[in-house]
Amino acid sequence: MHRDILEIIRIMRQNYRRDISIYDKSFLEKSINKRVGALGLKSSMDYIPYLSESGIEADQFFDSLNITYSEFFRNPLTFAILEQWILPKIIEAKAGASEIRVWSSGCALGQEAYSLAMLLDKLISARPKPTRYRILGSDISLAALLAAKKGVYDVSSMRNVKLSYIDEFFVKEGDAYSVSTKIKEHVTFASYDLLDQIYDYPEESIFGHFDLVFCSNLLFYYLPEQQQFIVDKIMRAIAPNGYLATGEAEKHLILKQKGINEVAPPASVFQKKWRGGVIRNEESENQQ
Repeated sequence: MHRDILEIIRIMRQNYRRDISIYDKSFLEKSINKRVGALGLKSSMDYIPYLSESGIEADQFFDSLNITYSEFFRNPLTFAILEQWILPKIIEAKAGASEIRVWSSGCALGQEAYSLAMLLDKLISARPKPTRYRILGSDISLAALLAAKKGVYDVSSMRNVKLSYIDEFFVKEGDAYSVSTKIKEHVTFASYDLLDQIYDYPEESIFGHFDLVFCSNLLFYYLPEQQQFIVDKIMRAIAPNGYLATGEAEKHLILKQKGINEVAPPASVFQKKWRGGVIRNEESENQQ
């Protein structure tokens, strides 16, 4: 299969000007096998000539590499830590004076961005003074972004959403649920490639400086060089003492980075160091 992958990489680059060599080889192999099965072919050897002659298949294969699966409140432990500790700290630090800025990178169909908006809305509404917040969701898939902007989800997508949240933040439309306007007005979606060589963050964010960045269940699709490129970029986009949340499978990648501190083990939540230190973690100190 290794030679087949190299040949498919060559075809995509030479025939269609698309570089897929940046992806993890096991991920590419699984993706190729899925296309082989979908087309009713016997093996990747049969897929190679088919791909080389079909621009439509090249588009479909390339699109299949952009994973757009997500869930509301995915990684429950991470969201619990955010709700009970991290987001209240961020809100307190802002004290109603400036805007809370959050980036959901690789936002897929928008569930992650809307989940964060719901948490922030609940926490802020319980305080005496309002605090402005803005969530930016970005993805490379235009189809995923279109669905995210619509914010309409079927019943099965709602299984992780509290009933009280469904009542407050969604409007039932037949067999589907639409995100309410009160949440949508705080969320912006933009097209952005995390491997962009020019911009460290989507232009729509204006200046980066995010209080919280989500980069979850995304890094492991890439080779180590691309993983490091993305992590470095995100680190530059996080505000001093800001936070990063990743998927559990990516935790080991972040633990190797300088300038960041694990703050809520076993959840994959980290804080960016500031001038050689971090904000004192009272909760952790009390446990020692």
